[in-house]
Amino acid sequence: MNRLLTVLVGVFVLPISLCAQESGGITPQVLNELERSCTPDAVLRAAQHAVAQVDGRKVTQSWEQIIAVDTFFTLRLDGQRITDQQQTGRCWMFSGLNILRPIAAKKLNCDDLELSQNYLYFFEKLERANLFLEAIIQTKDKPYTDRMVEFLMKTHVNDGENWLGFVELVKKYGIVPKEIMPETYSSSHSDYVVNVLGLRLKRAAVEIRHASVPDSIPLIKMTALQDVYRILAINFGLPPREFQWRYMQQDTTLTTHPTCTPREFYQEVIGGALAEYYPLYSVPTLQFNKKYEIDLDRTVYDQPNMYFVNCPLPLMKALTKQSLLDSTVVWFGCDVGRESSAEHGLMIPDLYDDASLYGMDFTLSRRDLFETYSSIPTHNMVFTGIDLEGGKVRKWLVENSWGDKKGKQGYFLMLDEWFDQYVQVVVLRKEYIPREILALFETTAEVLPPWDPMVSSARIR
Repeated sequence: MNRLLTVLVGVFVLPISLCAQESGGITPQVLNELERSCTPDAVLRAAQHAVAQVDGRKVTQSWEQIIAVDTFFTLRLDGQRITDQQQTGRCWMFSGLNILRPIAAKKLNCDDLELSQNYLYFFEKLERANLFLEAIIQTKDKPYTDRMVEFLMKTHVNDGENWLGFVELVKKYGIVPKEIMPETYSSSHSDYVVNVLGLRLKRAAVEIRHASVPDSIPLIKMTALQDVYRILAINFGLPPREFQWRYMQQDTTLTTHPTCTPREFYQEVIGGALAEYYPLYSVPTLQFNKKYEIDLDRTVYDQPNMYFVNCPLPLMKALTKQSLLDSTVVWFGCDVGRESSAEHGLMIPDLYDDASLYGMDFTLSRRDLFETYSSIPTHNMVFTGIDLEGGKVRKWLVENSWGDKKGKQGYFLMLDEWFDQYVQVVVLRKEYIPREILALFETTAEVLPPWDPMVSSARIR
């Protein structure tokens, strides 16, 4: 039986007769109703003309929203030279090193210092290859249709990591200035090398799973790792075991740093600073004030899985604000593709007015976004400033790693309302975290499987 509904479309109110879908299929009657509901009027034709010739995101971009945001901040921390991850999933590494750069520069008394991302990238891929091979050995007797085996084959050494993965790499391998191991084409454009590594590792996986003599498996693994090392050396260059480096101090004195290993350099210029940072997430679909970890989500095989404490969003925001007011930058993860513009350097709600173009409501709450797998952290950046009005945050200043041609000379402006919707993780120094939250890091974590949606949240490109 048909019933009459009144539907609001833009500023027009149209009566639409809807028929019941008794069979659940698109019957001729249903199709007829759908055709009748989509009248080819002037509004529809104008929208067709626009979207047929121009990117829909450009058509729906709200000019009113863009010009409404000023570029001033009540607190803006000293800037650094903007870095560029180019065509790679290394935002977690770039933003992590951007946290360490000012610490090292201050220690060395130089104005600015960029640390080698290529150096860490080499060892991240080597460690991930080793982790993959060990996991294949442990699951060799499971069928290919097993969910763990499927997960391993699909992820292998793909780009993407998290804060704790960054920390373990730096602690194990140290750091070097960028001049010591600069970028190569492959380190800046990773699709090719990731594909080659994946093929070699999958060949090793097949050999391991088919091995009839268990004693042959260690040799298969070591041979594969040797090949991985060679592939990395060809694409990224060989990492230095030790190095000597010259740099200019603030008083323009040319200084020669004595020969040292990357780990010695790390201990000298960073020391134990990384041990002071803790990851806080705010995921509305998980219990708050509780510790979680993700099985097999780690970079270094013999180090802990990715872990975090889940806390309410208002607390996470307040702690981030306090850190910035104390002139301490903050590493964070967000869903960067949502309501943002790299051209204008803006992250603001309702930047794209799809509702006006299509005449329908697309609103989803923060919880809705998680429950429908519609929003996860896809990018890491660094908060370096804040704009307050009457003590309340209006917007946040973001240092990105997409080069100085994107955004506002490499920086983005994030409205506070955007934070409410799309920021999911921050990493803070322990002095800004309440004791009761810090205590949760000492509790036993609930373990999530590696294919849990939170894996995507923890491993960011």
